[in-house]
Amino acid sequence: YYITNNLSQLATMTTVGFIGSGKVTQALMKGLLSSGAVTPSRIFASDRTEVALQKLKVFGVNTSSDNLFTVKNSNITVLAVKPLAFPGVLHEIAPAVGPNNILISVAAGITIDSIQQRLPHHAKVVRAMLNTAVQIKDGAICYATGRNVADADQELVHRFFSSVGLTLEGEEKHLDAVVGLSGSAPAYFYLILEALSDAGVRHGLSRDVSTRHASQAMLGAARMVLESGRHPGEDAEQIPEYSKRLHELKDEVCSPGGVTIDAIYSMEKAGVRAAMMDAVDACIRRNYELARLNE
Repeated sequence: YYITNNLSQLATMTTVGFIGSGKVTQALMKGLLSSGAVTPSRIFASDRTEVALQKLKVFGVNTSSDNLFTVKNSNITVLAVKPLAFPGVLHEIAPAVGPNNILISVAAGITIDSIQQRLPHHAKVVRAMLNTAVQIKDGAICYATGRNVADADQELVHRFFSSVGLTLEGEEKHLDAVVGLSGSAPAYFYLILEALSDAGVRHGLSRDVSTRHASQAMLGAARMVLESGRHPGEDAEQIPEYSKRLHELKDEVCSPGGVTIDAIYSMEKAGVRAAMMDAVDACIRRNYELARLNE
C-alpha cells in the first residue's frame, strides 16, 4: 500500500546517500527527485571512479570518490554495490556509521545479519528489493528491517520508498522470493512485450503500433488487477485479496467458444505458465548462490 505522508517533510528533513552508481542507484535517484521527496542538494553519492560519478552528476547531486563522505552526510544511505564488493565497502564505512544512520542494502543475496556483523553494534540496517520502475514512481518495493531499526526509522524508510512506488514491509525470509518475482519481473515483461510486438508485425502492423498497443494492454491489465482488488470505502492500509480476482478478470475476456480462450489454450499447451514459474525459480536459485559466495 502507499503511504502519502508529508513528502515535503521528507524533502526538508532527510539527506540521502548512495554508494555505487549503477542502474539501481540511477533509477531510484531519478524517481526520488521527480517525486519531490528529496532535492538534489540533499543527495550525496560516491563511487570509486570519476567516470562512474559522471553518470550521477547530471542529476545535480553532491558527488565524491569517498564513501565516508556519503555516510557522514546522510540520514539514509543506500548501499548499491555488487555483492562481491560488499565486505570491502562495509569495512570502509564502518567507522562513520553512527546511531542515527539508516543503511539500506539493495544487493541480492546479502542478509541483514551478514551486514550487521561487519558494522558497529548500533547499526540500523534495512534490506530492500525493488525494481527499475522506481524511476517513474511505479516501482514495486519490499523491505525488511534489522534489530536496531526503531518504529520512527521504519516509518521514515516506508515514506522514502513510498514516494517511488508500491511499498510493503515483509519478513526477510521472503525477500529472496521478491527478487525473483517483482525485482526481475520487468525483464520478463519486456520479453513478453517484445514477443507480442513481433506478433503484431508478423500480421502487418508497424513496430511502433504493435509495441504501443501491447504495452497499453499490459498496463491496463495490471491496473485492472490492482484496482479491482479493492472495494470503495475500504481502508487504504488494508491489503486486498488481489489473487481471487485474477481468474475472474481472465474469464471476462474469454467468451465461451471465442478467440481468446483459443489463445489461452495455445499458451497453456506451450507451457507459458510453467515457463514463468521456472524463470522465477531460476532467479531465486541464482540469488541463493550469490548469498553463499558472501558468507
